[in-house]
Amino acid sequence: MNKEFKVPKPVYPWTTLQSPFTGALYEEEIAWYDQDYQFLSEEALVRYKKMRLVDVGPFMVPAATEKERVLHASRFAIYMTVTDDYVELLPVKEIAAFRDRIFEVMMGDDPRPEEKGILRQMQTNRKEWIALGMPDFWLERIATNYKYRFVTDGIMEESPYKISKDVPPIPLFHLIRANSIGMIPFVDLICPSTGFALPDSIYNHTVIQRIILIQAIIVALQNDFATIGKELVIESETFNIITILQRQNKISFDEACAEGMRIHDEFVNEFVTLANHLPDFSPYQKETEEFIYYIKQMISGLNDFYYKSGTKRYEPGGFAVPPNGKGETMDWIEIKHI
Repeated sequence: MNKEFKVPKPVYPWTTLQSPFTGALYEEEIAWYDQDYQFLSEEALVRYKKMRLVDVGPFMVPAATEKERVLHASRFAIYMTVTDDYVELLPVKEIAAFRDRIFEVMMGDDPRPEEKGILRQMQTNRKEWIALGMPDFWLERIATNYKYRFVTDGIMEESPYKISKDVPPIPLFHLIRANSIGMIPFVDLICPSTGFALPDSIYNHTVIQRIILIQAIIVALQNDFATIGKELVIESETFNIITILQRQNKISFDEACAEGMRIHDEFVNEFVTLANHLPDFSPYQKETEEFIYYIKQMISGLNDFYYKSGTKRYEPGGFAVPPNGKGETMDWIEIKHI
């Protein structure tokens, strides 16, 4: 008999825009899968095509009014998700080798004909960013963030815990998840979406870096609430704030949800405080404020994607199980988000 849990939804203290491109990019998405993702199993491809990951772009950069300034984010969201799903339970050495090859392609190397098509998607993304006016320093920034702040400090740090079924202490959990959720390189996509590459002197400022880290932690916690149903039925999925709080604090599921949301809301409050008290970044104050505005839209836009896009990624039979991971358990756990 199926179990049922009630899980709260995060809310945010700002208005979220609606993109005109939501639901309008499916033909492109199917073409990408058919051309460049044939290394995946037939079952995995069927599942990915149900996920509507292409809508992540419109939901997360809803202020962009040109298709090209949205489509690049959708392409990125898909290959970032596939990267995570595909490598998360591989040996660390194999993940590192794939990571290094990704970095080379993102820095301009051509994929070889025999290599996985996902690398061609990354090469196409680079060409899109150049066409949207992104300079070399920004291209190196996103490639470096993908290599280190997503794969190395995120997936590769998380993978041993998933294999061992162990969990880290909460402060370390936040840092690993902030990287493995992929939102640090994803925030870089604001620049091609707006047409302005935030200078290194601003991007590397302590306040901006803290804002970027906090948004990644917020999105990771948001993801935990949205995906708890999926993660309760996949044996390797132990990296969720709700289940970790249950396990470490020896509390009920409902109590863990309440505590997890309290932690989430504390980070949201810190984010808002810093966003409202930016240093003087003249002559790029307006552009920096727009950058922060886009981060807000990314946070709440992704939250809307989970509940309003119709994605099947977090439903029975909708998510892709890692190649050497175990599938769903017999009983699906019914989650009601309230």
